Amino acid sequence: MQSQGSPILLLAYLHTEMGHLPAADFHLSPLVPSELSISLHYSLEAFEAWRVALGLGAAEAQSGASKSWLTSEGTVDDIPVRMLGFAAEADVAAYMAARESVSA
Repeated sequence: MQSQGSPILLLAYLHTEMGHLPAADFHLSPLVPSELSISLHYSLEAFEAWRVALGLGAAEAQSGASKSWLTSEGTVDDIPVRMLGFAAEADVAAYMAARESVSA
């Protein structure tokens, strides 16, 4: 657990300073001990709120096996953060279309 200390401290910081954000799933893995993974299900609005609050990069759409999701990665206080947002394929497509129209 020692190698997971930095992401654990980041999670505590997020709890204290960003408690107003929607509930999410948080994952720490011994396979990538320095990384914090955040997953949001069924609400791309919640995904976007977290992505913006953490200052992560633009989301990318992924799909496979009849599932669709968004990914966004970056660092928060030098700690790698990976976000996943799961939603229906149509919702992911609409999210990406809205982001493209904003950047155009």
